[in-house]
Amino acid sequence: MTMLMGMTMMTGESKAAPLDGLRWKNRVLVVVGSPTDPAVAEQRRIYRAAGEGMTERSIVLTEALDGSERSRQIRSWLDADGKRFQAFLVGKDGHTAISSDKPLSADYLFGKVDAMPMRRDEMRRAR
Repeated sequence: MTMLMGMTMMTGESKAAPLDGLRWKNRVLVVVGSPTDPAVAEQRRIYRAAGEGMTERSIVLTEALDGSERSRQIRSWLDADGKRFQAFLVGKDGHTAISSDKPLSADYLFGKVDAMPMRRDEMRRAR
């Protein structure tokens, strides 16, 4: 019985399941909301305009804007209703580092990411 309970716990749904493929590889900027929300377009613009810095910091953009299973899983994992704009930065470890109801500027994102211990280690190793 104990073994069965352990197996059940091990196979339970992971909190980071929708983004597991990116864990330990990328930081993920997740955008949630309506595809027609101007804040969604603004976050995309910010991301694209700062492409080099985003790449340097291994930040990828993921949107959970539609009714797909993946989008629903991401919204559920982030406890986002999907009815209003929200931006989240998920660290390489799978934990949410930032959440906001307004688009996140590149400078703000870069400052937060560059202060993270894992990023500091990456910068040290790059020297």
